[in-house]
Amino acid sequence: MGTLATLDATSIALIPGEEVTVPLTVRNTGTIVEAYRLEVLGVPAGWTVVEPAMIEGLYPETATTATLTFRPPRNAEVPAGELQFGIRVIPLEHPDEAVVPEGVVEVLPFLDTTAELVPRTTHGRRGAKHQVAVDNRGNTPMSVILACADGTDDLVFTVKEPLLTVAPGTASFTDVKVRPRKTFWRGADKTLPFVVQVEADNSVPVTLDGTHVQTALLPKWFLKALLALLALLVLLVVLWFTLLKPAITSAAKEAVGDDLTQAQEAAEEAQEAAKEASSAAQEASGAASDANVAATEAGTTLSDTEDAVAEFVPPSGTSVPVRQRLDSQPGAGETDSVTFEVPEKSTLTIDDVILSNPQGDFGRLTISQDDDELLDFALENFRDLDYHFQSPITLAKGSVLTMEVTCRQPGAPLGEDPAPDACDTSMYFGGTMFTPDAEKAGKDSKESADGGSDSGSAP
Repeated sequence: MGTLATLDATSIALIPGEEVTVPLTVRNTGTIVEAYRLEVLGVPAGWTVVEPAMIEGLYPETATTATLTFRPPRNAEVPAGELQFGIRVIPLEHPDEAVVPEGVVEVLPFLDTTAELVPRTTHGRRGAKHQVAVDNRGNTPMSVILACADGTDDLVFTVKEPLLTVAPGTASFTDVKVRPRKTFWRGADKTLPFVVQVEADNSVPVTLDGTHVQTALLPKWFLKALLALLALLVLLVVLWFTLLKPAITSAAKEAVGDDLTQAQEAAEEAQEAAKEASSAAQEASGAASDANVAATEAGTTLSDTEDAVAEFVPPSGTSVPVRQRLDSQPGAGETDSVTFEVPEKSTLTIDDVILSNPQGDFGRLTISQDDDELLDFALENFRDLDYHFQSPITLAKGSVLTMEVTCRQPGAPLGEDPAPDACDTSMYFGGTMFTPDAEKAGKDSKESADGGSDSGSAP
């Protein structure tokens, strides 16, 4: 064999993101001038460079040195552990005499953990539910412990899975329920802040800030509805004692009085019994008819009253909570727009907006509703922003919510090499989507159309 190749080190250990160089000595033990092509084999070939890749004109019984540079990327795609590699040295004059020195690269583990609380703010009378997302950006599985606390001890916390095991390059989710220790019937809303701590092995804990807004058990419209119901009951009582009851009593007395008078006259005047009996029967029939008419009128009045009561029906529909995330990743010098359109026959109200700029990018972020600009920020002025609106933003059906990001310069997070070549901006908003009941809406439209037709045909 005319070629000899050796590595200065066959076992290498390094952390992803770092760089290690190993010399490779190639000796021509043949009798002719030889050229060699060098190739990296195995998993490390994707992030290993050999220089030079071609050796020209190596004389017999001489040697030269090439270098292997290992640069594993700092992400979850390169798992921690030992990886086999080889360097194939191919003599161009005798390719069948190629040699392959082998070695082992040990990729050391590293941890990179992020977490997010969604939503940051909730509302409820007896509590609400948040969700914690834990993202493992490292190259080894990690175990995290979740713990919750508030400074005033006003909340009770229930974590569905307090211990999570997250695989590399994946995210795990768990629910956190918050419940106030005390409730109240009426009054202003109470803001109760709390924190969720996510602690991984051998890393700095991540602290997430959250807020629960506790509302009263009785809604604001309850007293108005109660007063309206009491007024309706008083109206029904007045109608009963002033109209219905006297009419029914009078009709009954008249019918009974006529029957007694006719019976006495029949007994005293036996000779005219047949005529008087016939007359009494006719009068009794008339009295009964009057009583029936009065009873029918009373029943009609009661039915009209019940119909009037039935008309006091509050509007119906479906309200569902909405949680939506918009992400934008424009390159340097580029502008990107992300939109969200409100569905037909629905109305969206936005209570909370959370803005995230985790890389510390430079640029501009604008949020607009249709053609109206709502918010305008410089990216370099924030990493995380949390807005809670006392007066919610309302978007009617077909309205478009737009997030526009202009990336002037991507940020350079500490320890990330190479630095990102694109901005990374996101907006998370929460609110309520209200959709009217289809059957009720159809009925109201029909009644409106009938009413309009009648008014148009009136003289």
